[in-house]
Amino acid sequence: MASFIKALPGNEERGRARGNGGPSWQRPFAMPLSENALSAPETAVVPAAGWGTRLRPLSDTIPKELLPLGRRVVLEHILVELATARLSRVVFVVSPAKESLIRNRFGSKSEGLCIDYALQSEMRGLGDAVLQTAPLLSGESGFFVALGDAVFVEAEPGAIARRLLTGSEPIAIAVQKVAKEKLSRYGVVKPIDSADIVRFTIDGIVEKPAPEDAPSDFAVAARYRLPATIFESLRAVVPDARGEIHLTGAIAALLTAGVPGVAVPLQSGEARHDIGNFETYWRAFVTFALADPEHGDGLRRFLEEVNP
Repeated sequence: MASFIKALPGNEERGRARGNGGPSWQRPFAMPLSENALSAPETAVVPAAGWGTRLRPLSDTIPKELLPLGRRVVLEHILVELATARLSRVVFVVSPAKESLIRNRFGSKSEGLCIDYALQSEMRGLGDAVLQTAPLLSGESGFFVALGDAVFVEAEPGAIARRLLTGSEPIAIAVQKVAKEKLSRYGVVKPIDSADIVRFTIDGIVEKPAPEDAPSDFAVAARYRLPATIFESLRAVVPDARGEIHLTGAIAALLTAGVPGVAVPLQSGEARHDIGNFETYWRAFVTFALADPEHGDGLRRFLEEVNP
């Protein structure tokens, strides 16, 4: 039952209010009408349905997205990021096992954001997770995607998201430079011209390429701005050998069809933290704990004592 959607009361009314029309971006693989054809997204999709197998046994009882980082759980940090980026609504994509825990934690509103829920009954990849939100985004020209197991250290919360939401390009992807030997772990963008360190145009993206085949050293960094036509593109993606639908393949098809896209690199002082395994989680936890205004200095002194 991969497309079953469970939403809070009121979603149908909101859908009717938005209507079924929209600009040509909502038609499959449409070419742009003009630079101003799209308005800035108001909704963020936050996939949070994965098994978290590399964090077992912790994730057997607590979803990795609800693990603590400093004084907040992971998803709270993401909600603060999205709220400060002036988004107004979040759709959490959850699994049957996680639904009650995440729904009970956040309800229908948190951090000033309206919250809805989509159910991903089978773990069939990130593309499938995003596809489950289509009925809840009817009538919207585009939306934001924030992976639920990745948080950022930023000078100002939401700075990366705001840069992605600025501009007229329907596709905008956060990226970070990665060592060549690690490129096979990520989606990697193909720049047309990467001279601009703030944002640059792309015309392709590849999922986990071999280092020698990578089109650049800019890896996708867990945040996207996407047009509504991504749903039709996702429906056309052929699942891989594991039955997973890759978001990267759907984005690549839109870029190939001429939909404009840009990459937005992380800047100096900005860092991504994945909550994917024990090492990355511990690094993230220590980073946020050290930033605590009350206990950070004491923890730093303790770490210096035990590891002089």
